[in-house]
Formats: sequence, structure tokens, C-alpha cells
Amino acid sequence: MDKLRIERLEFYGHCGITPEEQKTGQRFSLDLEIGCDVRRIAQKDELREAFDYAAISRRIIEIARKEQFRLIETMGERLAQVVLREFAVQKLTLRLRKIAPPIEPIMAYAAVEIDREA
Repeated sequence: MDKLRIERLEFYGHCGITPEEQKTGQRFSLDLEIGCDVRRIAQKDELREAFDYAAISRRIIEIARKEQFRLIETMGERLAQVVLREFAVQKLTLRLRKIAPPIEPIMAYAAVEIDREA
């Protein structure tokens, strides 16, 4: 299976347990891998046949900014389901990272990885 990727989509969102996390939000980074067969897309060489990376990215950021989540798992699942449903994706892997979570020993990020098929 071929894969199309969006790497390090960065945005600000609201996800966390503490009132401060819910109020102020924090930075996130997302990788999205779409499993598909690119032969038909490549053969036609037309944008309308391809996945619109910009539209997918805008929709992910819109949800992350407007909605609030307590768990990164919930946020990741919501984003995965929207991409599957709204963009006719059949298979995806989504990696969502909370950058610098407010947990003292974690210095880089906390993350969830979700694999889904329509």
C-alpha cells in the first residue's frame, strides 16, 4: 500500500486535565499518514483526484482550536474520525503529540498513535 504523509502539522489546541490547560491550551504537533493506492491519482495527474493536504490540515486545526478535550487519546480519535469521514480516506495512521506537557519529567512530548480503517 502506498502512503501519503503530512508531517509536523503544528497548531495550538485545548486538551488537558487541569483548568489551566483547558483555559490557555498548548502546542501540538501531528503527523498523518494516509494509506492508499496512488496509481490512479498519479495516472490522471489532476489535483481534483488527489487528497487536498491543505483542506485536511485546515480542518484538523479548526477542530483543535474550537473543541476542548481532556485526553490526548480523545482528541486524536476525534481528528482521525473526521479525516476518515470528511475526506474519503480508507486507512490512516495519526500521530498526535502534546508539546512540552505540564508534567515535570517529560521534556519533549506525550503522544498517541492511532491506526484506523474506514
